[in-house]
Amino acid sequence: MNFLTKTLGTLTGYSIPYTFGEIVDPSIAEDPSSNSLWKIYDGVSDKENIPVTIFEFDLKNPVTQRYTSLIQNSVKRHRSLSLLPGVLNIIEVIESDRFIYIITEHVRPLSESLTKYDDNTKVLGVYQLTVALKFINIEGTSVHGNLRLPSVYVTDAAEWKIGGFEFSFKYNENTDFYGLYGHYSFCNKDKLVPPEYESNGSDCFRSQLSGNKALKFDSYLFGILIFEIMKGRTPSGPEAAKAVNLGGIPINKLVAPSIGLRITSEQFLKNGESSYFATPEISAYSRFSEISVLNSNDKLDIFKILVFGNVAIQFLENKVQFELAKTFDQTNSNENNIQTILLYLMYSIVKRSDRDSQSFKMYFKPAFFKAFTFSDRAVRTILLKILPTIVDQLDKYEVQDKIYPNLVTGFQDTDITVRTETLLSISCIMDKITDRQLNNDLLRYLAKLQADLNPQLRANTVICLNKISEKMQPNTRIGVLITAFGKALKDSDYVTRLCAVRGFKSSIQYFEPEICCSKVLSALAPALLEKSAVIRNEAEETFEMYMQKIRDAAAGLSSIEEDSRIEADVEGLNNTMNNLSLENLGESLIGSISNIPTPSTTPFPESRMNSNNFAKPTQSSDNLIDDFELAEDDGWGIDDEPIAEPQPRSMVKPKLVPSFNSTKSINRGQGPKTAPVPVPAKKLVLGKQKPTKINLNLATKVEEDDDGGWGDGW
Repeated sequence: MNFLTKTLGTLTGYSIPYTFGEIVDPSIAEDPSSNSLWKIYDGVSDKENIPVTIFEFDLKNPVTQRYTSLIQNSVKRHRSLSLLPGVLNIIEVIESDRFIYIITEHVRPLSESLTKYDDNTKVLGVYQLTVALKFINIEGTSVHGNLRLPSVYVTDAAEWKIGGFEFSFKYNENTDFYGLYGHYSFCNKDKLVPPEYESNGSDCFRSQLSGNKALKFDSYLFGILIFEIMKGRTPSGPEAAKAVNLGGIPINKLVAPSIGLRITSEQFLKNGESSYFATPEISAYSRFSEISVLNSNDKLDIFKILVFGNVAIQFLENKVQFELAKTFDQTNSNENNIQTILLYLMYSIVKRSDRDSQSFKMYFKPAFFKAFTFSDRAVRTILLKILPTIVDQLDKYEVQDKIYPNLVTGFQDTDITVRTETLLSISCIMDKITDRQLNNDLLRYLAKLQADLNPQLRANTVICLNKISEKMQPNTRIGVLITAFGKALKDSDYVTRLCAVRGFKSSIQYFEPEICCSKVLSALAPALLEKSAVIRNEAEETFEMYMQKIRDAAAGLSSIEEDSRIEADVEGLNNTMNNLSLENLGESLIGSISNIPTPSTTPFPESRMNSNNFAKPTQSSDNLIDDFELAEDDGWGIDDEPIAEPQPRSMVKPKLVPSFNSTKSINRGQGPKTAPVPVPAKKLVLGKQKPTKINLNLATKVEEDDDGGWGDGW
């Protein structure tokens, strides 16, 4: 479409720096039912890339050529009045030998959206038109002359403005009324006109409506326009004269048949300030143009009324949001919670806006990111409450760079509300933060929160951990969840313990059967003896879920080749264990001892021990006693008290070890004398053996388990 319209402009022999869009309203040259002399387009400025509205008149079209004087008058009068409040703003006028273009701010005809407005919005619109007409009549010393529904347009900010100045003139100047109003009836066919014009035509401006009385011509037309706006149709003359309550607005004095009884737009506006225009929205709107010179309290009052009142969202987005952002930037402290209130008002507009609203990107986001750098707790709290509702409209890099680094500082705040709100906001941003932020930084904060003094916060920490578990790295998740849930099962708060059990239940898909056996069941098992029946029952159910998962995994395992041999070994082992009764064990030992062969000689035969020729060992008797020192046995062969390390000796002498068969030799008094058998560096201790002291100064370094934070130690 843009290509075609650009081509069309080239074919006409004149190109303008605007891109033509769709046709908003055809002219009477193309549609006889139209009341417009202009062909109206949506357009875009090629230089500034902003939307505009293009009014086009074809000077060479034979159907509309006779209205050229009206078009030229419209351009002249509209240019001179364009800067007045409520008048459609002209950006540029372009004329050629074929076309006349008026480029205005982007608008749409009021007739397109009139049925969408409620009475409150319509009354505000009527007020806007009344102010505009008053400025045209008084400050502009002009008569509009063509106040019809097709002459009213709605801007992108939902403000109603007046255009269509084809029949406008200055009442204090000499005007060719016949030449100007010669086509008036044709352009306003089937429309009511003032009684004096119906009787005398354009001559009424010389006789009955001379001077400033001509303003009452606009008054009548304006009264009919208000009826059309409020009722959606054109009234009859008598019906309009009796209309005294159109949404609270009386028009009977505007449409009075008598010129003397008819009031002007200025009088109508003044009468309404204490009655039909005395609404909070209109009062705030009337002062909004002065917002830049008001103090903070007055600004807040106006902002609150507009944001929470019956005001079109387009006005809030394009006008109010800009002023809110401007005021927020100029406010340096949160005294009297002014920053908090401004943020909430901006957010209230965002809630009512469309998702692709430009005001969100242009005004709200910069203020939102800036507010996260503030240390004020009230500001931080309102930000954390807003964040979950707008996070979908934020890009990942915005969350990672502009929100997360400032958000996590709330975990260290001494105020429980800030810590809680910070924790609750994590689940909404976990999809947009980096893996490092989630698996390292965030888990460290959550580990510390699990030791918080507030039980509710500890329970919420377990819940938060469960929610973000799906985003954890697999090699981190198992250790983190088991440690955190296991620790929570030991918490003094029953809600936290219940959350831990439910955490195990919802996380079962993350644990392989081997992990279930080796780690999960041991961590979960203490909950089976929980004092609370609610927690105990849920723990039993969860435990059974894990057992079933283990059984299912075991059922899928195949037999191995060693199974048959293992079964035989087990059967043999069972038989052996059955035979190890005390009686059988005693008989076996006696039989074993009796069958031990006795050697012909023993190291210490009794005859030799009592003989004077006994060969004394080179070792001293003191050392021998030390080596054979007796001690009481505690049943495990390990001293209860540590033994001092022996002093080093220059030479280890062999020690004499008696033979186990020496008892038989002594009893029989047999056996030759033999020298003691030396056993190097080994002692035989009767009774309790002294353990050798171990040197604990090992070279191997033992790493300590730092459990300060399970974010990186799971």
